[in-house]
Amino acid sequence: MSANSHSTLTSTERSFTRRLQAFGVQDSEIALLDTLLHAPVGYQTGEVLHPSRPGAPPFFLLSGWACLSRELNDGRRQVVAFLLPGDAVGFDLLTQSRESTKITAVTAVNVQRVRPSLIGQITGSPGLSRALAIASDQQQTRLINQVVRLGRQTAYERCAHLLLELHARLAEVGETYGDSFRLPVKQEILADALGLSLVHVNRTLQQLRRDGLVEVHGGLAILQDRAALAEISEFRAL
Repeated sequence: MSANSHSTLTSTERSFTRRLQAFGVQDSEIALLDTLLHAPVGYQTGEVLHPSRPGAPPFFLLSGWACLSRELNDGRRQVVAFLLPGDAVGFDLLTQSRESTKITAVTAVNVQRVRPSLIGQITGSPGLSRALAIASDQQQTRLINQVVRLGRQTAYERCAHLLLELHARLAEVGETYGDSFRLPVKQEILADALGLSLVHVNRTLQQLRRDGLVEVHGGLAILQDRAALAEISEFRAL
């Protein structure tokens, strides 16, 4: 874990401001938010971002990917949600720190935490408060989608739906390239998110490729027919 200078942040690492602006937050409120945050901190792959205790200060994910997961005693893991650049973490019920779950860096990440004594100023700002409420509602909708994926969809439908969801979320902060996006996670992590074995994920991605729908290689996912994928998986953008 290491501290970074705020002045060296790239536009990508300030993706949370882009997301807030999309929710209607004014520049003056974003400037206020900047005064309420600690300096950026970096974490390496596999490091825990959120301590497993209630009341840990929320943060904004500036860059990189993380995941919220629950681990069983025998080492099996269920990834409940992926956390992507621009996400506000710890403001909603799902991502608030608790002993039963943890948030882990899937790639190298940079975060900015809220100064605990100043959290009230965020919730007291109408624009910021409204934006966080919208983000929380979207997080709850994605949780419902995850439950449906795991409970009722086939492996083929699950993969299609998750890839569309990731593309849509990354597009909101300018991290897609047309129909493609960086997918910097191993298939083992996708398996943990989809409730499938590694072999099953691999076979399903191969079938999607043979059907001319998805190509995944070299850390890049290419959605070759988003309309067909959406019809197959009943995906609806938020």
